[in-house]
Amino acid sequence: MAVIRGQVAPIVPGSNESKFMANTLWLFPSGCNHGWRGKLGCICEVVVMHFSTVPGVIERMVGEHGFLSVPLNSAKKHLLVRLANRLKPHYRYPILVSELHAERALMDLSLLLVGNVKESKAPQQVGVGWNRVVDAENWLRQHIGESPSINEAARAVGVSPSQLRRIFRRVRKKSPKQILLNLCLDKAMHLMAKSDAKLEEVAAESGFSSATNFCRAFKSHIGKTPTAWRKEA
Repeated sequence: MAVIRGQVAPIVPGSNESKFMANTLWLFPSGCNHGWRGKLGCICEVVVMHFSTVPGVIERMVGEHGFLSVPLNSAKKHLLVRLANRLKPHYRYPILVSELHAERALMDLSLLLVGNVKESKAPQQVGVGWNRVVDAENWLRQHIGESPSINEAARAVGVSPSQLRRIFRRVRKKSPKQILLNLCLDKAMHLMAKSDAKLEEVAAESGFSSATNFCRAFKSHIGKTPTAWRKEA
């Protein structure tokens, strides 16, 4: 979300008070409780966009900082308005190339977000550990509908399960199990937003053993039931 005219006060996790801010872009991760409030009687203009996934570099930065906050100059505000206006017709009346436009907007937003983060100029993480994490995540993502296990993912990328857990803890600061759950929930949200499939079908295609387990996990991590989230989405 970005405020491009007027002021809003972000309500952020772990903070008891929030200051009114202007010309700012925020990015909060999925499942993170947050919100905003405005000044009584004052008008503000905001741009809000939702994406089910983000590039890995953005995910890592959010993981380090909890959320991202970037000041906006006039050029960046105009960019956000252009992106929003460009995406509106694709949101209301999707066509074959709508997903490409969304991906292009996500890349523009990602570059805008990392511009003021000092870690963006740090050397890229390379090596066996990083490659194993990327390969394991890709394998899990490709096999979500088959209810993949961490042991299977470890075998697919050529390491032991215990090695994979250590690598994930070092690189992602999360366990493979946590990453797998996030991938399953992302897949489920994508399915619910793009189709009218029943929850039983969504659960099966997202790697959950039953609709009951899916609803329980979704409510626990997203903060609302799949049905309520779907209505909002």
